[in-house]
Amino acid sequence: MQRLRLRKLSGFLTDTFGRKVHKVGLVGGFSCPNRDGTLGRNGCSFCNPAASRPAGRREGMSVHRQLEEGCRYIAGRYGVSAFLPYFQDYTTTYGDPSELKELLSSVLRHPGVVGVSLCTRPDCLPDSVLDVLQELSGRTFIWVELGIQTLDDDLLRDMNRCHTAEQSLAALQRLHRRGIMSAAHMILGYPGQTMETVLEDAMLLSASGTAGIKLQNFHVVRDTPMESRFRRGEFIPQGMEEYADMAIGFLELTDPGAVVLRLSGQAPADMTVAPSWSLEKSLIIRTIEAGMEERDTWQGKRLGFPVEALEEIPPAAGHVGEAETIAVTPPPE
Repeated sequence: MQRLRLRKLSGFLTDTFGRKVHKVGLVGGFSCPNRDGTLGRNGCSFCNPAASRPAGRREGMSVHRQLEEGCRYIAGRYGVSAFLPYFQDYTTTYGDPSELKELLSSVLRHPGVVGVSLCTRPDCLPDSVLDVLQELSGRTFIWVELGIQTLDDDLLRDMNRCHTAEQSLAALQRLHRRGIMSAAHMILGYPGQTMETVLEDAMLLSASGTAGIKLQNFHVVRDTPMESRFRRGEFIPQGMEEYADMAIGFLELTDPGAVVLRLSGQAPADMTVAPSWSLEKSLIIRTIEAGMEERDTWQGKRLGFPVEALEEIPPAAGHVGEAETIAVTPPPE
């Protein structure tokens, strides 16, 4: 039997809920302080919000219509009856906390929904929002995914993120103190990033106690500042093998209790400028997994964990810093 070399999201969700669970991407109509003028108006250097919107979403669709159609499609395609709505547009926690609570609560009432996952920025978690998330996490499954991207402040400035590494680490700890699960979105291969900075990021995140890691291969998206820089010849995107090396190095320094939510990310083909290999998701994953197999390495190896730790460590539902457990409400059979 082939050895387990990383803790995958699919296995974690099955272990946690006792059945297969599938994410359903949603657009909640949120804003972002890096686009509305609070911090800036141009957004991050790599970001075009249209590139991350769910494929089935149409203009004017309500959140509940998106959820209804998304669940129906996924049930038909994958044969699952349990769903994890995922708010992935802009900054989910940037706004009125009471409106956020009502939105999340209403989504959680949808048939088959077992919890909710949401994406936000490290600098958009005031106590009023944490109060809402803590209350909800006491009775259902809540996973907050932070767009950290890197913990190198020079790179963060180049990305025009308008937050610091210190803010990212502080946000993780504030979530963990409330017993709220976190995950860290990280970009690998951004121009100027080195293997050294990637490994430093991995070590810092492992020490933080985050319950999840989501890796994103840098790619140039249409109508972004990075497209202009690419067109001017300011950088050449890395190759797929280089990305795989970075991803493997990152995973070797990732606590085996953390869930790997994603190994690659892509924009729609008509919005992708470069590199072309970024559209080959399955090939990227196979390259990373084959590299780990060839090197006989695994998640957490360079932290001193044996490969058996991936089987022995409990699911990351309890891997939330100071909190030990999280309530889960599975749907009825």
